[in-house]
Amino acid sequence: MPKNHKFKIDNIGYEWPNQFITGKEVREVGPGIPESMDLFLKISGQPGKLVELDERIDLGQPGIEKFYTQESSSDAGNI
Repeated sequence: MPKNHKFKIDNIGYEWPNQFITGKEVREVGPGIPESMDLFLKISGQPGKLVELDERIDLGQPGIEKFYTQESSSDAGNI
């Protein structure tokens, strides 16, 4: 049986049936992320990494990938 991969968007947990997910797919999960918001991948000890629509993120890495959103006009990647 295939394994679901866990990840979080703004501290809300989700599961995905594949090892890889694109930025576009992340934006469509749950209630969805509007175009007016930027999507970032949280990386420990570093500023968040802006996730592009066509970028593939590997959910098979150890731990749970954490995404967060910010208004597009905000200071990108700094929370």
